[in-house]
Amino acid sequence: MKTIKRYLSNPYLALVLGMFFMVLGSAKWTVFLGPWFGLVFFLYFMRNVKLWKALVFGFLAFLFSGYVGVNEVFPAPLPVLIIILLIISAKSLIPYLIDRISNAGERGFVGTLIFPSAFVALEYLNSLQSGDVWSSIANTQYQFPAIQQIASVFGIWGISFLIAWFASLVNWMTTHQWKWSHIRTGSLIAGAVYVLVLAFGVIRISQADYNTSETVKVAGVTIDNSNITMTMYHDAFGKTIEIHPDISQTSPELQEASRAMVPFIEDPFADRFTNSRKAIEANLDLLFSKTSRLADQGAKIIVWSEAIGLTLSNQEDAVIERAKMLAREKQIYLFASLGVINPGPYSPDRLLLVNKTITLTPEGELANTYLKSNPVPFAEQEYGSDDIIPAIESPYGKLSPVICYDADFPGFLRQTNQIGTDILLVPSGDWKAIDPYHAYMSSLRGIENGVSVVRPVSRATSIATDPYGNLLGSTDFYSSEEKTLMVNVPMKGINTIYNRIGDLLPYTALILSSFIVLEALLKLFMRRRTISKRQKPNVVNA
Repeated sequence: MKTIKRYLSNPYLALVLGMFFMVLGSAKWTVFLGPWFGLVFFLYFMRNVKLWKALVFGFLAFLFSGYVGVNEVFPAPLPVLIIILLIISAKSLIPYLIDRISNAGERGFVGTLIFPSAFVALEYLNSLQSGDVWSSIANTQYQFPAIQQIASVFGIWGISFLIAWFASLVNWMTTHQWKWSHIRTGSLIAGAVYVLVLAFGVIRISQADYNTSETVKVAGVTIDNSNITMTMYHDAFGKTIEIHPDISQTSPELQEASRAMVPFIEDPFADRFTNSRKAIEANLDLLFSKTSRLADQGAKIIVWSEAIGLTLSNQEDAVIERAKMLAREKQIYLFASLGVINPGPYSPDRLLLVNKTITLTPEGELANTYLKSNPVPFAEQEYGSDDIIPAIESPYGKLSPVICYDADFPGFLRQTNQIGTDILLVPSGDWKAIDPYHAYMSSLRGIENGVSVVRPVSRATSIATDPYGNLLGSTDFYSSEEKTLMVNVPMKGINTIYNRIGDLLPYTALILSSFIVLEALLKLFMRRRTISKRQKPNVVNA
């Protein structure tokens, strides 16, 4: 029995288990319990080995689990991906290092707050640096809706804090060998907090009763446009290539197929690209046909997935006029997402493609043109957006479009509260490796800001959620022949505490973490000063 107990308490076993659970909780697999257990084991390892071993082996563990978890998720060349992972792995050590130098494990129950504070502080600083929250463990909890509701109070930082605090609490209990007499008071306090959080979540979700509230029928439209890429490649090089919809963004086949974009952009009107132009026109016809059919089925708001309406710049006006006519004929609000190609020299010094969503009203008017504000790093150019989220007044509430990656920026999306958005429309384009992780990230923006979210997406799962994050409907791109989403969406948003207090929690975490670091540095300075004084030889006056 003692041998088994000693084996189970081995820090290196904890390190392996930590890697295993963090990989499970990554964007690829999103097992929601993964981060809860992964942080427990990582923290145990970091506290129970020598500092240099904690830093070296911890860094390698973060690097390995990070690579397994994000390979094919992040569409960057391998050398770039490795550099990014090296930086992230080094930064990931910081909360554990703060926990270690502060002797958090020896500070009793109060010490359990140090690690989650440092963890949230790091996540928040990362978000300030990049703007997005892709790396937040809060994104993995979409299968745990009760815990997600705390985002309406503290933003996603509340979710991250609870997960990290759980790790700290379990390690505190382990330090006291789970003796009830030693952990009773702290366990009761912590247990009460988690029970209250879960009760708050359950009660809040139960408030979402739309049998007595007004809703509007909203539809999302996407199509499989792989035929354009394959046709373009055949026109450019006289060879065929097969592009399956679930292909990896880093696959050699897709990299090869994308080469055809260069000659096409440089001269799309060449005779050899006749079939490519026809494929683009055929896809637009299909989009308008689907839109018309959904309007006939009762949809009042229709949204196309990101840049799915591919067209050439000299034909954009004709596409817009066609969209105006359809919106007026069917009396709908149409959010047509266009990818507008600018023919000419293939150079990074000029904008090759414009990613935009245009809003057409039932009067046939162009109400707004929204340019994507946050282009994906290494994949998109800057589109010249004014970074302002529009609010389209309608009988169905205020409608606000953003595009895909925009919804990963909580600070940017806080505008929806300021402008009174009721329904957030997020035309998107994903890939298999981030499905459905990326879709449900946007639902957290809905919980934070009290808005419904409709997210039609190509090559992934389209979803619609209410202001509480409840799933109203979804469509799997890979299993649905029609590839459309039709849902009844609440016409009114709700107020949230987070809208009032903002990022109070991460600010508090930053202050506490800074204080802990300063305290540790001061103690180190005083200790060295004392040692230095003791080592000075006594000088005897002659």
